[in-house]
Amino acid sequence: MFSHEEADRALQRLSSESDRMADALVAMDTHAGHQLLRNATLTGLTKQRWAEASSAMTVLWEQFNVHRRMVELAKDMLDRRDLGSLTTLLTDPVVELNAQQLPIDQRSLTGPAMVVDSVTLTELVERMKAAYKAITEVLAAADTAWTTTIQQIDPLEMELRSVSALAASLGVDDPALAKIDAELAQIRELALADPMAIDTARPPQRVASELADVRARLSRLSSAKDTFDDRMARIEALLGEVSAAYEEAQVAYAIVMQKIASPGLPRLTEAVAPLRARLAELPELWRAGQWRELATGLEELERDATSALAEARTQLRLGTGLLDRRLELRGRLEAYRAKANRLGHAEDLELAELHRIAHGVLYTSPCDLPAATRAVNRYQQALQDKRSAS
Repeated sequence: MFSHEEADRALQRLSSESDRMADALVAMDTHAGHQLLRNATLTGLTKQRWAEASSAMTVLWEQFNVHRRMVELAKDMLDRRDLGSLTTLLTDPVVELNAQQLPIDQRSLTGPAMVVDSVTLTELVERMKAAYKAITEVLAAADTAWTTTIQQIDPLEMELRSVSALAASLGVDDPALAKIDAELAQIRELALADPMAIDTARPPQRVASELADVRARLSRLSSAKDTFDDRMARIEALLGEVSAAYEEAQVAYAIVMQKIASPGLPRLTEAVAPLRARLAELPELWRAGQWRELATGLEELERDATSALAEARTQLRLGTGLLDRRLELRGRLEAYRAKANRLGHAEDLELAELHRIAHGVLYTSPCDLPAATRAVNRYQQALQDKRSAS
């Protein structure tokens, strides 16, 4: 049996514990997840888990009421100094839970008609703690799923409104926007009805990706509309470069055809006039608000003009490369002749003949570059052989 002091301390602990329970249960009752689950029309996994948690919550409140009654009864016993009854209340299985009527086929003639689960106050508290933990996990999971999903789709809905406004400003009806709007509405609806079924670890990336694609398409059209004058000026300047490079390549081509035998250069096709004709068609597209056609026209013209410029510059480089090669061979031949003179072979008839042949090929128009290369190499090799022999 407890002494009066022991009973008083035990009752103080029990009373403090009951007050903490009250605070925790009020927090549970006002939890955002509880408000969400209680007021929503639930489906699926969330409906199932809330049904279990809601039932457990009802039982938990009932158990709390039992606990409070026991605390009040214990206080009365302490006031009456009924320490024997108080000791029994605090230590024995006096709390009756889960009273159930036995079906008649499960009774004996002299057995009880009711089955009661009797536990101690300590065991009652442990059961309440377990139930509270399970319930609040459901509330927190629902609140977290809802909050996370809304945090993910709210920016997407803002972006959808922005992209829709851009489409409206361009007079463009993109069916992907209606599809994205429907998908976001479906996600929001699911977040309300069955938030626990949503994979919050993976944001709706597909919707975000589709929305980004639509913005990219519309931004392309908007850029064509808003930067039209600047892009026209850039293309005009680019065509000027193409024209200049083409003229230089044509001049080089003519010189090469005159100076080099069988150069193998394709004749450069005049590209500026067709490009300018396409450029002249673009203002009409802008005035008509045909932004898709305008964007495509600008991009293709910029691409083709850039390609034409690269082709003209390549042709010019190939042509001047052949002329540079002839000049290089001429320089090499004279350098080796000077070297032969320094080595004392100025009167060497064999070297003189090889030099005459190489010089003749290099200074004949048109010049046969492969033959000239072989002739210079023969002169170089002959000089090397004579140097080694001496």
